[in-house]
This record gives sequence, structure tokens and C-alpha cells, in this order.
Amino acid sequence: MRSMPRVFLVVLLLASAAALITARPATTVPLYAARQGLQCQTCHFDPNGGGPRNEFGFGFAKNRHALEPETSGEFADLALTNRVSESLPLYVGLNHRFMLLGSEQTADDGLDRLGFFNMENALHLTFQPHARLTMVYTRDGFNEASRSRDAFGLITLPGNHYLKAGQFRMPFGLRMDDHTVATRNGFLDFQSQQRLLPYDPRITNRGVELGAEHHGVFGRAAWTEHSGDAAGPLANNSKSQTVTAKFGYSMPSYQGGISVFDDWSREDPASFGDRARATRWGYYGMTHYGPFALLGEIVAGTDEYTVGDPAQPFAKVNSLGYFVELDYAPARDWNFRVRYDRMQLDRSSDALVREANSTTRMALEGEYVPMPFAELRWTLRYVDPDLEDDGLGGQIPSETQAYLQLHLSY
Repeated sequence: MRSMPRVFLVVLLLASAAALITARPATTVPLYAARQGLQCQTCHFDPNGGGPRNEFGFGFAKNRHALEPETSGEFADLALTNRVSESLPLYVGLNHRFMLLGSEQTADDGLDRLGFFNMENALHLTFQPHARLTMVYTRDGFNEASRSRDAFGLITLPGNHYLKAGQFRMPFGLRMDDHTVATRNGFLDFQSQQRLLPYDPRITNRGVELGAEHHGVFGRAAWTEHSGDAAGPLANNSKSQTVTAKFGYSMPSYQGGISVFDDWSREDPASFGDRARATRWGYYGMTHYGPFALLGEIVAGTDEYTVGDPAQPFAKVNSLGYFVELDYAPARDWNFRVRYDRMQLDRSSDALVREANSTTRMALEGEYVPMPFAELRWTLRYVDPDLEDDGLGGQIPSETQAYLQLHLSY
């Protein structure tokens, strides 16, 4: 691993060491859905998780990611709600992530980049006049780049079914708050910028979704059109269609789910190199034991590109990505994580091509919640490409990353 500026690394390492030393023993309280053995919809209005929290999720955040309220200390008597009133069932939420990021990708000492970034600043408004109707709206950003994200209505149907219509994120796999894991956007932002999914999971798509749950078995399917979404795999074709589905089983000790994604065009691709179809499948699982939580996901699929050969009109590129992480929470205000990510963006039979498109990332991360609705995060990451040189005498560098993030939410 090539060196980063010593001061930056030392500060992060000292922070993690201090956290391990000062983390006090306590009754173990699992964090997030993996730790609680619950589904994401327990805390969120969206059945797929993410976005604004319902009253249960708000209480979970107020208790610093714990089910049990704090019984002592300055936050024991914190009386707050995210609902305006009984007669005005408007739920208000905020989400702000601000970070200092440093990375180094050259053989020389010194940072390639160091700067502050506003990763997210969103305002959530949810109106729920009764239990069978929910309207969710999210505005992301408070500047000239501000735009609507989630904007949908959700109707609860008899038999524990629901219908969602509007603008939302597709129900594929785990909705991670870290979009850089191998099975989401990936971690090659400062290299090739390639990613495993044929779409940006942070971007919403317009369409409808139908879902249901019975005795722990859940399923949901969505039909969406990209409608000019610049991040979509067939964005330049207004007749592109996407079908996404997820099926799984949830119990207190384990939750797992299978996801499928299929995006195709109703018209022949117009030019050489156009992507005509993109398919993905995936499986995720998560469990917990005491203060530990284990979760992971694997995603694979195929992209078909036009090549202009009538005998073989499409070239297929197969890809694979997965991650596995282990979390340890010694107390409600501390969490530590190790994660391993792997991406193979072209599983070609040619060993050189396959190696040139394969990358591994290893990460050590920590989170500290000093008070309700405020969280400090730090990360050390190492990105290691399989191929060490480009065949022309040039070196393909590995990359070291670190960040400090302040996450505020309500």
C-alpha cells in the first residue's frame, strides 16, 4: 500500500483506537435491520427502506439506533416527534451528509485530492391522512442543482398488499446508504468510473410497484420507464422498459432475498456499441449474533451491445460483484465495520481482459453517535486492481482513500 500523508492517517487511526478503548460495555442493542431481525419497512415509509422514517424509525434514531429508550443521561427525557399533530399527519425529515475526503493514487507521496463534499442534503415530507394512504416527497439539495427524488403515493390494499406509483427507487437488492459498495455504484469513481449496476441506484425512476408480505415471506415487483433519465442504461431510447422484482424471507435470526432486473428496448438499437439489453440477478443475506452483525450481497448479470454483425448482432459482457461485511457494536453509540468488496466488470474468457476489469477493495470503518440525530463516521479504504501494469510499461496504481463524515438526520 502506498503511503498517504501521515497526519491524515494518524488522526484516523488514533480516533479508532480511542473509540475501542472508551467504548463502554452495555446491554447489546443490534443496529439497523440486520441487528434487529426486522425489515427496512419497519422504520421507513418505503417498503424497500431508505428515505423518510415513520414514527417507529424516528424513535429508533432518537434512541441512538436502539429499540430501548435511554433511561439516564442528558437525552433520557428528550421528548420529540417527527409528526406535526394528530389532526395534521405531516411527517418531516432531514438528511445531511458532509465529509472531508482524501485519496492518493500515485507512486509519489502526497494527496491527489483533499476537500470537503456535500454528499447529501435532503428534505423529506410525508403525508399520511390514514393508515392506508401514504404520500412521500423528497427534495434533494438546497442550491441550483436541487431536484425532486422520491415522489410517490402508496396505497395499502387488503391482504397486506400495497400499490406504489410515482417516482421511486427500483426494488433491487439492498438499499445501502453507502452507494460505493461493489453491488451498487462501485468504488472506481477516481479510476474508470465503471460500476456493476446498469443504472444509478441513487436516481429515482417513474413507474408502478406492487408488493405483499405474508408470515415473513415478502415480494415486490416494479415496472418503470427511464423517461430520459441520464443515468439509465437505455436512456437515449424513450421506449426502454425496466422490470425489477425482489422476493425473500425474513425471520428474527436471518433475512435473505433474491432480486432480478431486466432492462430492454422495444426498438432496435440505433448505432454500433449501443446497449440493447441489461439483466442482473442478486442475492443478499444478513444475520446477527450478540453485538455482531454479518451481511453481504452478490450480483451478476449480462449486458448486450450491438456490434453490427448480422450473423452475431450482439456482444455479451458478463459481470459479477459482491461484498461481505462484519459489524461490531459494543454500545448504542459505537459501531465498527470491516468490509471486503470485489468487482469483475468483464468476466471474459480472455484472462488478460478479465484481470484488467477486476478490482478488490478492503475497508475499515467506524461510527460514533455522540447524541441523537448526529453521527460521526470515518473510513480507511484500499482499492487494489488485479492488473499491475498496462502492458506498455505503465503502472496501474492502487488507491488509498480516507474520509471523515458528519451525518445529521431527523
